[in-house]
Amino acid sequence: MEFMLNVTPNQQSIFFIDQVMENYTQLYNIPSAQDICFVTHELFINAVEAMNNANRQEEIQVCVTWDDEQVQITVADFAEGIPQEEWQSILEPDLENMSFSERGRGFFFIVHMVDKLWFEQLPTSQFLVGVKKNLID
Repeated sequence: MEFMLNVTPNQQSIFFIDQVMENYTQLYNIPSAQDICFVTHELFINAVEAMNNANRQEEIQVCVTWDDEQVQITVADFAEGIPQEEWQSILEPDLENMSFSERGRGFFFIVHMVDKLWFEQLPTSQFLVGVKKNLID
């Protein structure tokens, strides 16, 4: 099953995505529903903040693909994205030098809740963040 949403980057959309993911995981009885909802929330909120900081109004694209073995979530926005030289530090965080302040904790948690996290700078000037979570052991 796959669905894609194009959503305006605002506070109401955050609540909308949260509700969609909660309903989706419950309706299909998807394992690890709480983790999947949290990860989607964090990815989407990062995109909304990036778009607002860049003063961009294009829609954010959220795509969710699920089968019996895994769930994949991608979030693409039109903000500048994360510089490529920072990707590795996000994918392999250094706990000794990490600040657990208000900002920057989301990716730390995401890395530990999913099986794969990746970043892509798309040719359409979009920045994509994707995750995969295996649903079977």
